[in-house]
Amino acid sequence: MKRQVDARRLAQLMVGIGRRMDVRVQALITDMNQPLGFAVGNALEVMEVSQTLQNAGPVDLTRISLELAARMIHLGKAAASLEEAREVAQRKLLDGSGYRKLKEVIEAQGDNPSVLDRIELLPNASGAREVTSPRAGFVSSIDAEDIGRAAMMIGAGRDSKDDEIDPAVGLILEVKAGQRVEADSVLCRLYYTKEDRLEEAAQLVEDAFRISAHPPEEYDLILEVVS
Repeated sequence: MKRQVDARRLAQLMVGIGRRMDVRVQALITDMNQPLGFAVGNALEVMEVSQTLQNAGPVDLTRISLELAARMIHLGKAAASLEEAREVAQRKLLDGSGYRKLKEVIEAQGDNPSVLDRIELLPNASGAREVTSPRAGFVSSIDAEDIGRAAMMIGAGRDSKDDEIDPAVGLILEVKAGQRVEADSVLCRLYYTKEDRLEEAAQLVEDAFRISAHPPEEYDLILEVVS
């Protein structure tokens, strides 16, 4: 959703459906002035998930993941309070329980859980294309929709139902909103296997980064909780 008011309506609808089915539901409305984490694309996101569950992931992705986990623990009545649920979620992250559980899930689905320890087992792109900043300044925002469209152009998503997804391709953001960049410093790297729409995607990525002369105001990651 591009507007918070529309996100709120959808959240209220989903929570209402749960209530009518006698299911406790909460919805978090979160800021999308930039993508969560750094990775976009199938194998690249698996790498980032692995890092996050080893407590070495991006701050924003880790925070959202912990909050969602805590609220599910609380809604499932596995903790007496939300604060206690947050402590449980944090503990499971730090002691490696969450990481081990993901490996169990992968194995239960008939795949090799060692891909989380040996990233080279994941599909790898054959090429990399840097996107650099046209000028010095501060990253004020990153258009998440444009980043998603660029990833789709190089094969990480579908433009139509008949398109094939390439699990190896995607992009890695090198900076996030609020960071200072210099002219020609790397904003993002695109990982590709075909060059058909590479330059079009690279231009879209460059346009997605808003560079301003002054640092932006800090945004709240979680804007609302609908319950």
